[in-house]
Amino acid sequence: MSDLIKCSKFYPLQIVVDFREPPVMKRLLREKKNILVFEEKLNEGDYQLDNELLVERKTIPDFCSSIKDGRLFKQVSRLVNSKIKSCMILEGKTKDFKKTGFKKETLQAIMVSISLAFKLPILTSKNEEETLSIMLQCYKQLTKDKLSDLRYVPRIKPRFNKTNSLFKHQVHILQGFPGIGADRAAVLINHYGSLKKIFTASETDLNELHGIGDTTIKKMKMILEVDSLQKL
Repeated sequence: MSDLIKCSKFYPLQIVVDFREPPVMKRLLREKKNILVFEEKLNEGDYQLDNELLVERKTIPDFCSSIKDGRLFKQVSRLVNSKIKSCMILEGKTKDFKKTGFKKETLQAIMVSISLAFKLPILTSKNEEETLSIMLQCYKQLTKDKLSDLRYVPRIKPRFNKTNSLFKHQVHILQGFPGIGADRAAVLINHYGSLKKIFTASETDLNELHGIGDTTIKKMKMILEVDSLQKL
C-alpha cells in the first residue's frame, strides 16, 4: 500500500482509533504520512475518520462471540443512532466461520437483519490491509464533494523528500511530543523554519496553526519548561 492515502490531495485525515484495537492496525495507519492517528476510548465504533465516518471492525470470531454475549446488537444500535455515518467491516475468510459453531443460515439471517432492518452496511475484508483500504474508500466516497472544506490543509510535497535528512531529524524530534505526529511536525517546521522558533513561539501563535490544538500545545510547553529534578 502507498504511504500516502489516495482519497484526497489534501491532508491530514484525522483518525481516532479505539485504544483496544490491535497494534497491527495502528501501525498500518501510522505508515500513512498524511494521516493523524489518535488513540482514545470510543463509545461507538472502533475508528472515527474525521467527523465523517464511524467504522466498527470485527473479526469473524469476535462477531460470533458478540452474538453469544449480547454485545452485537447493542453496538449496532449505538452506531445507527450516531450522528456520524457508520458501517461495519467483517474481517476474515469464509473458512473462519466453520470454526465458530454457528450455522451458515443463522449468521446470514443476523447479517441481513443488521443491513436491512437496522440499515447498517456490512462490508467484508480478508485481512487488516484490506480493512484499511475499505475504510479509506468509504471515507473517499463520503467526502469526494468536500475537498474545499477548511479543515484540510494542502500537502507539502517538497518536505517529504527522502534526501532532506535535516528535515527528517527535525520531524523525528517533534514526534517525541504527545499529540504531534509526522504531519503536525511538518506543518510546524514548514511554518516556523526551525525547532528553536517552534519551541519559543507563544501559545497564541501556535494556536493559529490549523490542526495544532490547545492540549497538544500545553503538553509541549509543559515538557519544555518543567524542571524534572524538582519532581524527584
